[in-house]
Amino acid sequence: MSEGFAGSSTEVKKDKPLILIVDDSPTIRMSLKRAVEDEFQPLEAEDGEVAWTLLLQDADIELLITDLTMPHLDGFGLIRRLRENHAARMQNLPVIVVTGADDTAARERAFHAGANDFLTKDSDRIELLARLRAHLKLAQTIRQLEASQCELREQANTDALTGLANRRFFDEIAGKELSLMRRQQDYFSVLMIDIDHFKTVNDTYGHPIGDEILKRVAATLSDNLREEDTVARIGGEEFVVCSPATNRLASIVLAERLRKAVESLMIEFEGQRIPVTISLGIALRPLDGDDLQALLSVADERLYRAKQDGRNRFCVADKASQDDDGFAVDRICPRMDTALAMIRHGNLHRLKPHLSTLLQELIPFLELVNQQSAGAKVDVGRMREIAENLKE
Repeated sequence: MSEGFAGSSTEVKKDKPLILIVDDSPTIRMSLKRAVEDEFQPLEAEDGEVAWTLLLQDADIELLITDLTMPHLDGFGLIRRLRENHAARMQNLPVIVVTGADDTAARERAFHAGANDFLTKDSDRIELLARLRAHLKLAQTIRQLEASQCELREQANTDALTGLANRRFFDEIAGKELSLMRRQQDYFSVLMIDIDHFKTVNDTYGHPIGDEILKRVAATLSDNLREEDTVARIGGEEFVVCSPATNRLASIVLAERLRKAVESLMIEFEGQRIPVTISLGIALRPLDGDDLQALLSVADERLYRAKQDGRNRFCVADKASQDDDGFAVDRICPRMDTALAMIRHGNLHRLKPHLSTLLQELIPFLELVNQQSAGAKVDVGRMREIAENLKE
């Protein structure tokens, strides 16, 4: 390489952009390093493999200068790895290739692999710095645009007050999850949720308190869901949850957990606790429908029944809510949650002594499932027999 790249500078600047110089020749690396160190902070690598390790370790590298012919991993392979990586910073990292003046075939191949620019070995320092500045500015502009687009997408998909998904984004996510559950022939639950007497609270305590209640309820719902569940705010005091691979029992356990969590909120105004409760309506694929709008409609109807029946409850069937389901859901749901937690944490030995009682408490629910299910029936008699055997 020509010494035209070489420059002299002893000045040290802080916060200079990181540039990675990749070449198997120490002389060429030193020449490039001297040429750029006034404006950039250079890192060095003697081949593509070492360069790749540095790129994975340091996300602050903003530019790459590479030779093409190197041992272990050449410049072409390094560029391809960059462009095939899923990370946006790798795909968009500016790559300047150093080639011979008449090496047209190598330049064409480098551009095809994903290089942004090239410099011949007889280029001077002024041209090198000009190219680097231009590519750095372009890369920074692209990152700013991507950040702005990401922020705009988030704003378009998010409810501004609560930070939850909005209705449009919920429909998109739930539609995809429901489609997957259809292919897998699995359950899919939808819960429509409404804050009880919210208008009265808003009128009594004012909109700032109303907004605080909305935010606290939103956070509580979100904190009590699985990672694969989605919660959205779809109206003033209305929320909706979709829960893939969730059967009727699991949806009841979920609804009761959400109800109790909200009921336990401590929200005060001028030393007075403001009671906050929710009502919920549950719909389940495939029993209540097989498309999102049908499930939302059924869940909304059952939410209305839950409110008619006194609020602070859920409705999972067409006729009534938890008090008419034939079993004490407020007792069995926490026990189910505890049992599942024990299984997840490998504490099955602690659960075994309580299995008989748990199974006996579930039998009224299993009978309800048999009444409402069009599919295979649960052998309740066998369940009773197992519960009796477990007592021994």
